[in-house]
Amino acid sequence: MRELLQLLGSMKTMAVLMLIFAIAIGYATFIENDYGTMTAKAEVYNAPWFALLLGLLAANLIYNIIQYKMYRKQKFLVFLFHVSFLVILVGAAVTRYIGYEGVMHIREGETSNTMISSDSYVTISVKDANRTVTVEKPILLSKYSTNHFETTVDDLHVKLIDYIPNATYVLVDDAEGKAILNMMITNAKVPTRVQLEEGSFFESSDLVIDFNSGTTFTQKKEVIHIEVKNNQLQMRHPMTLNYLRMDDQTSGELNASTTQELQTRTLYTANDTNFVLRDFKLHAGKKLTSATVGSGMNNRESDALVFDVSRGDTTRRMTVFGAAGVLGTAVTLEFEGAEVSMAYGARIIELPFALHLKDFQLERYPGSMSPASYASEVVLIDKRHNVERPFRIYMNHILNYEGFRFFQSSYDMDEQGTVLSVNKDPGTLITYIGYAMLTIGMFLSPFLLKGRYRKLNAKATKAAREHQNLAAGLMAVLLLLVATPSRAETLNPVVAEVLSFNKEHADRFGRLIVQDTAGRMKPMDTLSLEVVNKIYRSDSMMGLDANQILLGMMMAPTAWREISMIQTSHKEINNIIHLKEGVKTASFSQFFEFPDTLEGYKLSTYVDEATRKPPGKRNKFDKAVLKVDERVNIAYMAYSGALMKIWPRPKDKTHKWFATIEALKNFETVDSEGIRAIAMNYFTAVDDARQSGDWSKADAALGNIEKYQHFYGVAVYPDAMKVKLEIWYNHSQIFERLWPLYFLVGFVLLILSFVKIITPRFQIGWASKSALALLILFFVAHTVGLGIRWYISGHAPWSNGYESMIYIAWATVFAGFIFAKNSPITLASTSILTGLILFVAHLNWMDPQITTLAPVLNSYWLSIHVSMITASYGFLGLGALLGFITLILFIIKNK
Repeated sequence: MRELLQLLGSMKTMAVLMLIFAIAIGYATFIENDYGTMTAKAEVYNAPWFALLLGLLAANLIYNIIQYKMYRKQKFLVFLFHVSFLVILVGAAVTRYIGYEGVMHIREGETSNTMISSDSYVTISVKDANRTVTVEKPILLSKYSTNHFETTVDDLHVKLIDYIPNATYVLVDDAEGKAILNMMITNAKVPTRVQLEEGSFFESSDLVIDFNSGTTFTQKKEVIHIEVKNNQLQMRHPMTLNYLRMDDQTSGELNASTTQELQTRTLYTANDTNFVLRDFKLHAGKKLTSATVGSGMNNRESDALVFDVSRGDTTRRMTVFGAAGVLGTAVTLEFEGAEVSMAYGARIIELPFALHLKDFQLERYPGSMSPASYASEVVLIDKRHNVERPFRIYMNHILNYEGFRFFQSSYDMDEQGTVLSVNKDPGTLITYIGYAMLTIGMFLSPFLLKGRYRKLNAKATKAAREHQNLAAGLMAVLLLLVATPSRAETLNPVVAEVLSFNKEHADRFGRLIVQDTAGRMKPMDTLSLEVVNKIYRSDSMMGLDANQILLGMMMAPTAWREISMIQTSHKEINNIIHLKEGVKTASFSQFFEFPDTLEGYKLSTYVDEATRKPPGKRNKFDKAVLKVDERVNIAYMAYSGALMKIWPRPKDKTHKWFATIEALKNFETVDSEGIRAIAMNYFTAVDDARQSGDWSKADAALGNIEKYQHFYGVAVYPDAMKVKLEIWYNHSQIFERLWPLYFLVGFVLLILSFVKIITPRFQIGWASKSALALLILFFVAHTVGLGIRWYISGHAPWSNGYESMIYIAWATVFAGFIFAKNSPITLASTSILTGLILFVAHLNWMDPQITTLAPVLNSYWLSIHVSMITASYGFLGLGALLGFITLILFIIKNK
């Protein structure tokens, strides 16, 4: 027994357990990404073996606390630090086994005291002549491996046989089966997939589709009769039908009271109902399969669970449909004199109090459907304590009452109801106490006079006076070599028309205000850079800047369609559009068989196939096709002017701005005629200027557009200083220019450190001071860049991946200043790591576009919370690099 305790409590066992733990949670992350949260819980987080692993880690920690007598007064802070992990683990266990969560849905003017659980349950009810027995069993189902569920209710045995996620029925050949039609029926613009067996019918709001059911219909609805004759489907209809054949796009009418063949891939229209015959099998059966691997379409949006139900020697099979977070629908079976009912899904949890929704409020970004914020005005009603308290719930403003926490989660599409997330978690307080203990122990432990940190610090200080770190220099040089990019670009021939746009006028065009699809108001200069970067992956081409390019694409689309500017650089795509291998760009016209009419889009089939695939199933070619297709579409929108939403509609309460074509179609006649005159004046002036070289009239015509924007769009028109700063920020490219400078300073300092190691008499104090001065200069520029981006966007610069990276880089420099002291290695590591982070931020897959803020992030306290967590990554990265260097030193050290 003693040997077993020593084995469980040894440091080697701790290392092995920690390694298993790290692999498990990393593995769970990939599972969650591919198969969803429920599968990750079933496979790892809620699995018994994972709980056992955490228990063994806790036991090992307790053993070592006792073994090393950490509870002594002299080691109190170390004891506090280690015990904090146990407290956090206890809090997590309370959350896991006692806490629960779900959602509450309330319509305006209504009151609710129930929530729907987020956990899923199998509910089994057995009813006989004397009594009813009902049990609810929690269940977690995995899409990754085999599931096990087995229970007994009274004398009834229930066993899970199969789990089919995203279940749907597909037709399969069955010699003994009936004729089955697979149809898509749309009524009142709502599509429904229908599988109609011979002998049944489908009824919509205005007609009936009858498949030889023999039913006499007494309603005042028209009936389309379908029957099988000579192995073909015949359709008899009392009304006139319109049809459209999908294959050749031919259309026409079918006379009333006639009989025709019902054909596949033909859209029929009758009254307010459209229907298409997708498939027909003369002898078929239905097979339940997953939509992800079956037909690709799912009308149930639910999973299927197949159970074997046994009593004595008799076994029957039941199929139950349901989904996580949705109330289950019971399936009933008469079995051995009893009524067996089963359901799968969430369950209703009753609360000891109620919420009444007085009003739901939704604010959107100007001219956009994107929500800026939403809130629920509720009244808390607790009759037990005579409480009636009004409260406003909105993003990150939580209602707390008797341990229940209500968060604003979602809302109804008609904006007349709210969806609140509800959480009851007694483990939260315990966990927070553990975090507090961890923080106190971690930050105060280094100050113990006899602690290991003091001893190591003394040794390090002594060693720093005698030696320089060769290993660290070599490692950081290696990092630099790995991170150094190489890039080559080739320019294509140009035509005189493309180069005819004046730069000064284009710069003024760049100051014009435009509204993007998310409702953000920004200068055209920003849109130009975004469009050109998306299409060409660069800010300029052929000596033209982004404003000249976008202006040219809008004013001379015919010429620009022939310019090779759409990035492809994929062998298979180049073959499809007939480009030579190795060519990186194609013209817009090369994507069409008939460029003049824009017909015969060469990527159409491949885009459709890639779109139908789930994101996790797409290969590299699929992803490349979708990216190129996006660039082609953006180019088309630039040629047509659809991206340039520069016209505010007069007296529009939503402050929506429109592109020229949209404005001419949607505005009142007087307003649209005024816009037509202003636009035509500008287009004519630009055409004349390109011929004469005199751009003064074009500048004046552009000024008329600016005046129109000022007059009708004043409510959302941005401040002049903000516009100037955004344009300056766009062209200064602060962060893109900083990363080579960070790299250069770090590299030079490491070279000098290397020389110092070879020649001990060589002094590098001057180099360290110079590097520190340059890093301070870069840090100031970095800070200014972040501040300007904050001011331009109106929110803290850590709301997306790109902003997080540049902020982490800033925090890394800040951490380096704190820990550097007189260490050139720390300064060099800081500089190189910062350069590496900024370099990654400017890779092709990172989007530097300034966007509007998601409602969930629109919170003062959350901004502080996110800033602290995100900044910690910089400290973590620098600490990890220096720690790794230190471990190498331990390995290679001599006497």
